[in-house]
Order: sequence, then structure tokens, then C-alpha cells
Amino acid sequence: MAQVCAGTFRDPQQAPLTAAGMLVTLLALCLQLAPAAEPSWEVDEGLNRACRHTYTWDMYEIYFGKHYCTETLEDCKSHCEQTAGCKGVEFSPDWSWANLGPGGRCEVWFDDINATVDYSSSSYKVTCLRYYNNPTQPQEINLTSSEGLPGACRGASSSDTSTCYYSVHSTQPWQPSWYKKPKLTLEDCKKRCSFQAGCTGIEFMEEKGYCEVWKVPIKAVQNVPGYRCYPIEPLAAAEATVYP
Repeated sequence: MAQVCAGTFRDPQQAPLTAAGMLVTLLALCLQLAPAAEPSWEVDEGLNRACRHTYTWDMYEIYFGKHYCTETLEDCKSHCEQTAGCKGVEFSPDWSWANLGPGGRCEVWFDDINATVDYSSSSYKVTCLRYYNNPTQPQEINLTSSEGLPGACRGASSSDTSTCYYSVHSTQPWQPSWYKKPKLTLEDCKKRCSFQAGCTGIEFMEEKGYCEVWKVPIKAVQNVPGYRCYPIEPLAAAEATVYP
């Protein structure tokens, strides 16, 4: 038997290949056996640069998810590495002025980062890094109800909420209509949950296309008009009460 490309054999009883056919077969087999590219971060540190999709003004929020309460750039990179489809991050170390929890803000990008904006002359510190060959795969999720529970998701009790509990996926409400991209749908929100490792459920507001992907167990729901909560784990009868 003749050996073809690292241990793949051809049956001698088969009709002989032409030179062209043998070359095509050899190339196809070698490509199948080629090792997958290793995941890696951009070598350029990207300090004082903000991420953009195509142009310097192209910064629609549906391109990324936002993780608040992120202490360091390494923590931000970890969010990306645990998220299927992540193509890079933008990290801002000090976000305390926005009253959105301790630490910084981490953008996990799902769209290609093809441009950046220079912030070297600004007091606002930001870093943009691309992530290559992300091996993380989406997880299968099964929400407890296709209709969801009326109200906003909460942690251990109806008053237990924090920006540290979830990542945010939305469009900017302050943007003029000509600038906005189409709003995220419920299916988009479910997909973001399947991308994020350890997703425990989602909160969604259809009118604004606002989506929260939760990281901690959802044990309660609070009555907030327009919002619906979709836990992955079923809530006990007492916990499923929608609190005013």
C-alpha cells in the first residue's frame, strides 16, 4: 500500500489516480490533517486606542457586549476567551464616574475590529486588542419558558441586582435614528447567552432591544414594565413570584 500524507493509505485495488487527481487528493488530505491555528492576542498592545468596526465613527453597541466590574485588562481578555465568537476587546480601567459598579468596563467584540481611534491625548484611558482563532464554541441553552416571566431578572431576592451580575447588549438610546443599527431581537439575546460561558439566563426588553446575559443564578423577578426574564434553571414556586 502506498502511504499518502502522514498515515493515510490508498487501497491498491482502486483505479489508479492521474497525476492531477493524486495532487488534489494529497492536498485535501493534508489540509484535513493540518493542526488548528492556536488562539492568540494581538502583539501590539493597543494602548490608548479605542476599537471600531470599519471606520473611526463606526461604534454601534450591537457590535459588542459590555461587562462592568472588570478590574484588569487580563480579566477583560478572560471574558473574551470564554465567549464564543469574540474577536477582541476594548478595556477602560476606570468607569467609577458612571456609577455602574467597581472597576472598569470591558467590551467583548463579536464583529471584526478593522479600525481604531487614537486616545493618546485624552485623559480617558482605553485599550483595544484583537483576538485570533477563538476556539470557544457556543453552548446549548434551554430556557425554562419561551414566554419568559414578566419583569426584570434578580439575584437572591427581588432587590438583589448589580451590574456585576450580567453583561449588557443593546443599542445606544441617545443615538439619532439615522445612526442606530437595527435593534437586537429576543433571538439575538438568546444567541448571546449561548456564546457566553456560564450563562444563567437573559433579561430582554423588546421596545429598546435591550438584553442582559446573566452570570449568576436568577432566583427572583421584580415587576418592571416592558421587561421579561428568561432563566435557564427553573425557579421554585416561591422564587417565581413577580414582586412589585
